[in-house]
Amino acid sequence: MDPQDLELLLTGLRQLGGEPTDVEVKRAEGGLPTTVAETASAFSNGNGGLIVLGVDEPGGFVVVDVGDPVKLRNDLASALSDQLEPPVRASVEMVDTGNGIVVVAEIVPLPSDLRPCFVVKRGIANGSYVRTGDGDRRMTQAEIGLAIANRGQPTYDIEPVTGAGLDDLDPGAVGRMLERARSTSRSLRDVGDEVALSRLRVIVRDESGEYVPSLGGLLALGEFPQKFFPQLMVSLVVYPGSDANRPGESPRFLDNPVFRGSIPELVSESVAAIRRNIAVRGFVTEAGRQEQLDYPMEAVREAVVNALLHRDYSPVTRGTQILIELHPDRLIVRSPGDLFGPVTLVDLGEEGVSSSRNSYLAQLLSDTYMPRSDRLVAENRASGIPTMIRELRRSGQARPRFVNPPGRFEVRLARSELMDPDTRRWLDEVRRPGFTQLHDLALALLAHGQDLSNADLREYGADRVEATGVLGDLVATGLATRTGGRRYARYRLAGRTRSDDGLFPDPLDAADEASTYDAVVAAFRRSGRTTAVDLARETRRSRPTVLSVVRQLMEEGLVRADGAPTSPRRGYVWQEPRTAGDRDPRR
Repeated sequence: MDPQDLELLLTGLRQLGGEPTDVEVKRAEGGLPTTVAETASAFSNGNGGLIVLGVDEPGGFVVVDVGDPVKLRNDLASALSDQLEPPVRASVEMVDTGNGIVVVAEIVPLPSDLRPCFVVKRGIANGSYVRTGDGDRRMTQAEIGLAIANRGQPTYDIEPVTGAGLDDLDPGAVGRMLERARSTSRSLRDVGDEVALSRLRVIVRDESGEYVPSLGGLLALGEFPQKFFPQLMVSLVVYPGSDANRPGESPRFLDNPVFRGSIPELVSESVAAIRRNIAVRGFVTEAGRQEQLDYPMEAVREAVVNALLHRDYSPVTRGTQILIELHPDRLIVRSPGDLFGPVTLVDLGEEGVSSSRNSYLAQLLSDTYMPRSDRLVAENRASGIPTMIRELRRSGQARPRFVNPPGRFEVRLARSELMDPDTRRWLDEVRRPGFTQLHDLALALLAHGQDLSNADLREYGADRVEATGVLGDLVATGLATRTGGRRYARYRLAGRTRSDDGLFPDPLDAADEASTYDAVVAAFRRSGRTTAVDLARETRRSRPTVLSVVRQLMEEGLVRADGAPTSPRRGYVWQEPRTAGDRDPRR
């Protein structure tokens, strides 16, 4: 971390008024704080984080004198290495802010097969921690047990199901699966059904030596697995508002179906129900009328399959169902079990990166068909999350967010109106030959008033080189301007764009700039709070044009944003000037 990065961090903490979950700030004036090892354990067992020593939180996140920063750095590095098991190998740096030296340690998440990380002197039972809010909490014995179970390859998916018989399997589904499996394996073609099913671990011998369905076999091919495991199901809750916990006059939820059956049926019914509850938007392009759903259904399907395939099926979690929450601005798929194996959240989405908790079930589902379909449930090729990212990017939406609190895993998809009809029409006007879908995404983000960095564009599935090339193209063609150095470069929509025939006005024509500014200010004063769509309609300007003015008003302190950048309800609030002399914002 360099001084500019640290200053950005401290500025953000001051604006937030506290520490986020992934940052721990300490004064450390008297030496290394005694709780540093606990925090490092919590960060290692979660999503990672920063330990910042030499900053006073109650004093407004100001830098303080730590005395001997070299000793503090060395003590911190030693504590991370010697006081924890497994040792934490972190990047520990001294950063000179000009007002003092701050010691910063970046803790990366520990792979699941090495967890839990614990404080040695307290032992694994009392020294394992997780992060909650801005503090550290001791892990429960159940959480520790699940973490330890993740160190090896679980075999819960091939456990015999007590009380189940072969007649609890769907003969039609079994027949199709066997036909598919035999087409790719000679060792299955030359044997009878019972032997083939045994080799695939669809059936296993119980304590009495009789063949019964395995847990994985029952889940993939069973007539009704909930006869034996009533909570191995999927629930969908459709909320009317973005905050499920906020009381109001509207109903608590708009829909709350529960799905039961085999995994193929759970996937089919869950995805169909989500499709019924999301909106479809129509727009016209050069290719004609097109429609776009709030979420690409292929991405939704992969999120549901991922949850059913990779959830924890150990006895302690069999009472926990998969929960899908559909809010107006986001979709969450929540399943029991931590991220499994030598994979961290950072790795997810990389081609070929996978670690299957339920390896027999994964193989079985790759030969199992969806109901009334020739499509297989899963590919077992580590392609699910890359498919999610690719489909969301194609729809102009950010990559999914993955969350891994203790004991569960969540996939979160954010709804976005980035590619609304006005933006699509504008893109048709300014698009250059050779521009790709990623160029369109970058332009759309800029047109919606966002200043872009390389990292911002990577959130939409681009890699660093790809993002650099696209942003460079926008600058080279006059569509964007760049500020800042290489590492801190930001890109903003240019006031004018360049075509092959010369300059044309977009999104703010110089001759019209003053009248547009006044029209937007007048609209704000009439309404107090408004949206970009309403501003464009009221002022008869394009959405990119009014957003450019809104951004200027925000810089002048006259307008503040209300809502997340990707939220469909994002609005802007007028803040009346404090003095009479400031009544004209352009004075």
